[in-house]
Amino acid sequence: MPTPNTFPTLCSERLVLREMRDGDLERLCAYLGDFEISRSLSSQPYPFLEADGRAFIAQALENNAAQNVTWAIELDGRFCGCFKVKELQGDANLGYWLGREHWGKGLMSEALHAVLTYLFEERQLLVVRGGVFKENPASLGVLTKAGFKITGEGKLACRARSNVELDEFRLQLTRDDFFG
Repeated sequence: MPTPNTFPTLCSERLVLREMRDGDLERLCAYLGDFEISRSLSSQPYPFLEADGRAFIAQALENNAAQNVTWAIELDGRFCGCFKVKELQGDANLGYWLGREHWGKGLMSEALHAVLTYLFEERQLLVVRGGVFKENPASLGVLTKAGFKITGEGKLACRARSNVELDEFRLQLTRDDFFG
C-alpha cells in the first residue's frame, strides 16, 4: 500500500502520469518554449531555456509527495505535458498544461479525472482548487466539465508576460460533488 510520501503513478485509458525524468528535458523545453503554452501559465518564464527545464525537473523530483506532486503526462510512451498539485496537506491547488499538438483531444480531461480520483479516494481530500486566466476558455472548460464551480475572481501575475497581472477565475470541486 503506497504511503502519502510514495510517488503516485497514475494510469488512465491512454495516459500514464508518472514522475518526471531527465529524458523529458528536450520536450519540456520545446513545449514551454512555445509562447502559446507559457502565456497561460502563471509561474513559467518565457523564453523557457534549458536551464529552466533542468530546474523544473529537479524541483519536481525534490518535492515531498505528501505535499506537492508534479506528474509528467505520457502518451504512447512520450512526454506530452505536466500536471501539478501543491499544498496537499492544506488547500490543494492544481495546475496543468499539454504540448500544443495534444490540444483538443480530451487528454487533459482524462488526466484530470485520474488525478481527482487519486486525490479524493487515496488522499481523502475534501476540496481541490484551481485557477485559470479568463482568456483561457479551453482550460476553464476542462475544469467545469469535471464539475468545478467558479468561486471567485482575482488577478494573478503571468511570469511569461513580464509579470503582468491577468484576470483569473478561481474554482473548486468538492469530494461530494465529484462522487455525487
